[in-house]
Amino acid sequence: MKTLLLFFVALMTLPAFAVVEGSSISNAHIVYQADGSVIIRGKAPANRKQFQELMDLGVSEFLIFKLDTKGEVEKERATLEKLGVASSSITHVPFPWKDLHDFKNACTMTITALRTIQNAVESGKSLYFHCTVGEDRTGYLAGLWGLWANTYTSAQDSVQKELCARGYEAGNPGKPYRDVVLKIRETLTPTYLKMAVILNDAKKRGQSLDVSLCDNEPQLKVDISRFYCTRPVQ
Repeated sequence: MKTLLLFFVALMTLPAFAVVEGSSISNAHIVYQADGSVIIRGKAPANRKQFQELMDLGVSEFLIFKLDTKGEVEKERATLEKLGVASSSITHVPFPWKDLHDFKNACTMTITALRTIQNAVESGKSLYFHCTVGEDRTGYLAGLWGLWANTYTSAQDSVQKELCARGYEAGNPGKPYRDVVLKIRETLTPTYLKMAVILNDAKKRGQSLDVSLCDNEPQLKVDISRFYCTRPVQ
């Protein structure tokens, strides 16, 4: 039954960025699908009903890409386990949205998250990943996965079509500029661009997603302001 539902999800959505039919979760979009595996990004599910919606669509793996600030991650784990999701199918990567001054640590967490997505794809499983609002850290991870999976041809392409289009920093015009947008531009965006360099180099060399890729921090040779979301992409 779940396989059939996934088939209809694929039919009822656009190839890469369509809102997920059958889910009431805000900013939920399919970012990848192949061989029975569907990867979905979005906001943190608000309640048991939204978790069940994802499971009814065939999602069996969950990736929580955020810090646990108020016990919400443990609450999510408990809810999922009560719904029958195995503990081993729930991955928590405590990734912050600002003050990413330790690049190696940020890179290691990013590679761990990307490898979790890749493992789901290779196993033919469907996975849902999120941060809190489903815009900044979620967009960051979705864009990097798109670069790794060849959905996007360049960092610029991924930033405009994935990050900005789904509310990353000023891509959401209602986001506080000084307290949020500028904070994201200070460290999260440069980290994204450095990770894009690492992933591009790894693909050229035929390397796999391994934390050893984080041993050397790239030096950016681009104008970072070119990658800002100046307005929502239509």
